[in-house]
Amino acid sequence: MSRDKKVLIYEAALSLVYENNDLSAIKVADIARRANIGKGTVYEYFQSKEQVIGEALIYRIQQGLQRFARLLDEGLSFKETYLAFLRHYKAMISKNWHIYNLMTMNPAHVAVHAAVHAVIYPRLRQLKDQYFQLMERLVARSVEEGIIKPDPDRFDWQTAVLSSITGIFLHQQFPADFPHLGDEEVLEKAYSVYVKLLS
Repeated sequence: MSRDKKVLIYEAALSLVYENNDLSAIKVADIARRANIGKGTVYEYFQSKEQVIGEALIYRIQQGLQRFARLLDEGLSFKETYLAFLRHYKAMISKNWHIYNLMTMNPAHVAVHAAVHAVIYPRLRQLKDQYFQLMERLVARSVEEGIIKPDPDRFDWQTAVLSSITGIFLHQQFPADFPHLGDEEVLEKAYSVYVKLLS
């Protein structure tokens, strides 16, 4: 299959995941219709909708890693780069809440999730390693600019990054609990968490 057609199928599957709380309701026929191709074409290359969805999720993660790598290569200051990273995370969880549920194995529709997880799992370690290599570059930039102490422990900087994105997550998912905080203020607070934990 041409790469273009495969991407078309991935994007169609992901668009259906964005729209559906019930992943078991998504059919291969729906994916084919959304991609504007025949159902048989999907089955030529994929054994099941779970395989399509799983590979589409890998594709989406790889896209995110490529965006992150390009961001690191732009030569922005650490703060500009970190805020852009946080904005991307915020946009991702806003648009992809169903995918977030799927990736975190939300207990709803466990059978579908387990089948999709079986497709994803063999690649997750490699993708995780790529992510942390990129994150190490970002942390190194904060050290080079004197924003945090030299040689931060891996556990410490991972905790600082996760604490930052937890703040974004809380604001995104429970906005009524924080009506006094605007989006940019939350980003600044999340950035400050990283700096304070590693100073």
